[in-house]
Amino acid sequence: MNKLNIFPFLSQKIANKSIALIAGISSSILLASPIYAATLGQNLIVNGDAEQGQGDTIGNAVGTDIPFIPGWVPSDSFSVLQYGATGFEFTNALGNIVAVSGLPDANSSGPSVGGKNLFFGGANRGSSSASQLIDIADLASITDAGQGAYDLSAWLGGYGTDLDNVKFSLNFLNQDGQSLNTAFLTSPTPDKRNNTTGLLFKSTKGFIPVGARQINVALEMNYVRGRVNDGYADDLSLVITKVPEPSISALLLVSSSCLMVWKLRRNRQLLP
Repeated sequence: MNKLNIFPFLSQKIANKSIALIAGISSSILLASPIYAATLGQNLIVNGDAEQGQGDTIGNAVGTDIPFIPGWVPSDSFSVLQYGATGFEFTNALGNIVAVSGLPDANSSGPSVGGKNLFFGGANRGSSSASQLIDIADLASITDAGQGAYDLSAWLGGYGTDLDNVKFSLNFLNQDGQSLNTAFLTSPTPDKRNNTTGLLFKSTKGFIPVGARQINVALEMNYVRGRVNDGYADDLSLVITKVPEPSISALLLVSSSCLMVWKLRRNRQLLP
């Protein structure tokens, strides 16, 4: 093989390897940050009930022992806990053995059908979070007309008198990834839970901002004190519906009513 043939051959091999490397990196990025499509009238949050995958049966999973959580991109010690997890013991700085027990179970306040798992802040002393991205570009004709309404709900809670808490939020993004608006729910304070371990139902409603193309869903478990992060969440839901345009007859009725009220007020002012 002469020199003239060697260089094209090497160039082709390098090009092929480069393409394969770029494809591999692109695939890894897509797998690490999945984007989910939206459908009207359905819960858009993937694995919002934490039932996909296995939950921690004890409450002490850290590092590589934390269960895989389908649908979510977690950070730090964010985990999934089984209802009725046994708890565990540890030795504190004073050399005393302390038991972590009384984790959420079937007797704790929460959803009527809680399933087997719930989201959990994790077994480390620190805050954690998880997120997923929802693509709503296919709903643009509805949302850009101001007819896209959302209903956000979740069961959020904590442990006894601990102040660890949860923030469940939406960030509405335009096609350039810029934030247009946000919405969020927060977990009840210990006194709202009567200082007992459990979860309470929270919800909020609103309209999708015009120009929104994606929604970043985030679940933040904020650690305050204690051996573990006792932020709890379950049955997360985000549903988008189309709000009908007001009919012409309804608009005429409103206009007529306003005109009638104006005439009555005017007549009263003209009376001697």
